[in-house]
Amino acid sequence: MTRRLGNRYELQEQIGGGGMAVVYRAVDTLLDRIVAVKMLRPQFEGDEELIERFRQEAQSVAKLAHPNIVNIYDVGITDGEYYIVMEYVDGPTLKDLIRERGPLSPSETVNITQQICKALEHAHSHHIIHRDVKPHNILLTKSNQVKVTDFGIARAITGNTVTYHNEKSVMGSVHYFSPEQARGGTTDIKSDIYSLGVVMYEVLTGRLPFSGDSAVSVALKHLRDNFTDPRHINPDIPQSLENIVLRCLVKAPEYRYRDMNEVLQDLNGALQNPDVPKFQPPSSVTEQTIAVPAVQDEQYRRQQDGQQEENAPAKKRSIWKTLMWITVAVVMVVVAVLAAYYILMSLLKVPNINLPNVVGDKQSQAVTKLVGAGLTKSQITEQQGHSSKPKGIVYQQDPSGNQEIKKGRTVTIYVSTGAQPINMPDLSGMELSQGESWLTGPNYGFPKKNIKVQKALSSNFQQGQIISTNPAAGSKVTTNQTITIKVSKGAPQTTVPAIVGKSIDKATQMLKQNGLTEGTITQQSSSQPSGTVLSIDPYKAGQKVDKNTSIDLVVSSGPAPGSGNNNSTGSSNSTGSSNGGGSSSGGGTSTGNLPPGTKQKTVDVTIHDNNNQTHQVLITKTDATGQDQTVVSKVINKTSSFTVQMYIAPNTTGTIHVTEDGKEIKTIPVSY
Repeated sequence: MTRRLGNRYELQEQIGGGGMAVVYRAVDTLLDRIVAVKMLRPQFEGDEELIERFRQEAQSVAKLAHPNIVNIYDVGITDGEYYIVMEYVDGPTLKDLIRERGPLSPSETVNITQQICKALEHAHSHHIIHRDVKPHNILLTKSNQVKVTDFGIARAITGNTVTYHNEKSVMGSVHYFSPEQARGGTTDIKSDIYSLGVVMYEVLTGRLPFSGDSAVSVALKHLRDNFTDPRHINPDIPQSLENIVLRCLVKAPEYRYRDMNEVLQDLNGALQNPDVPKFQPPSSVTEQTIAVPAVQDEQYRRQQDGQQEENAPAKKRSIWKTLMWITVAVVMVVVAVLAAYYILMSLLKVPNINLPNVVGDKQSQAVTKLVGAGLTKSQITEQQGHSSKPKGIVYQQDPSGNQEIKKGRTVTIYVSTGAQPINMPDLSGMELSQGESWLTGPNYGFPKKNIKVQKALSSNFQQGQIISTNPAAGSKVTTNQTITIKVSKGAPQTTVPAIVGKSIDKATQMLKQNGLTEGTITQQSSSQPSGTVLSIDPYKAGQKVDKNTSIDLVVSSGPAPGSGNNNSTGSSNSTGSSNGGGSSSGGGTSTGNLPPGTKQKTVDVTIHDNNNQTHQVLITKTDATGQDQTVVSKVINKTSSFTVQMYIAPNTTGTIHVTEDGKEIKTIPVSY
């Protein structure tokens, strides 16, 4: 089900979650980019302590800017829901990589650990301790760049960096936290170094240094037990690299590395100098961390008591006996409390069950499968939402399947109500590849297989451009529908007819029959009869062109004055039409009675572009022939030029009149 936070972040799908928050992939509609949105779980919205911890994460990471730390973009609250907007990392966690490939090679381990060190060193330099360093919080991009995330329990380094006194459990993940975290003590840079050592141990061996049946048992092992050396599990680990792990995992913080820079320096030279002596912690560190009151030898105690009876007053002997019994009593109380604690923990321990994966199952089948795994129907919560899966099919579950969970945990299944209707976008005029990317991208999310392509001729769209879609633009569609895109394969073509030598009327008719239009008509004197087409431009007869192409014509205006045809009785030959679709040429001029000394002049007349609007243009002339002649009668929709032949007698002036849509727009005098 699509949701929008802060009228900006459109949630798409859940990509992760923990005990405190859920992480979604989302689209920042303002900046048109993919982000990750971390939302506090609804059951914690009234928990001021967790809300403060949630804010602490944003405040902590907002101070940091490093290529190996996930960026924080925004923090907000909508309808009581707290959320953090972060950089989206499209890649696995380090935990996923370990599960998939087992122990990683020493070189890959060094590369990953170096990047983690740089991230933590940057945080430490800004007085931020992570306190939850583990493979689950280390993301890897497709280019193997490390991104450290989840500073949800990070705290500033101050004099009070111990865990909160009112917390019900020690913060951090039990398999990765330090001995000082396990006993609720002070946490500082050394705590992150210890956790880094656990991460390196797991990366190099595929195993954790300590494991147990409960969180308490694991915590106690961090405090008092020794682990198996990494090289005993994986002999391919260089001694230099094992030494780094051993020094990080020393139980006493003072004997670990001083800071991440020291770890980084050893990592930089680990593969160049692999054969070094094995690291040995100081002998005092190998002793158990938990101090237990010693029980003295009975004979020795009696000797001491005898000497004290001889040499000390009775009152002093009495005080020592009292202290001894108090010590014994304290030891007995401690033993009794520990025994009671372990008995209580065993009684309260909740067994695990294997949670099946029900995504893709029908709702009824999913419930049956979950009940069969050990859950009760009251533990199964159902929510409905739009998805690409058919109606009634589970499209998501929380927690995800194929993992162990506590038997009493609630499981939520999300049942599809079908795809959400959206408005079909208008793709007309786009290139096919652009339109397909638009439909399959994050804004719409159509599967590639649902997009079909048809090709068709079009005079209005260039080859490769989208003409239309089915369903049409603006109609309601869902992402599981098939979308047909109609793409232009170019305009229909035709052949330029052979019109040279034809009369203007016949030429116009032939062009129209072939789906062509006449373009600019230019008059030129010649021995051909007036109105005869002399040439065409820019194409030739028989050439293939797109339909509706304009063909420019050069038309004869008859013989020029003084060319030997002065005895001709040529008549005015009006070949145009006044219906706006043709052209008239007044070239058929009687030149036999022209006054002596008459000159022929050529005048170019240009009608400028009128914003691609259609206009009826009429050009007439008056000259020494004594006739009012129509030169051009044509519909134009672009800037056009025309040539007018004039005959001017001495001491006279001719006139050219230009009319547009019945209104005279210019008068051009032509002098001798």
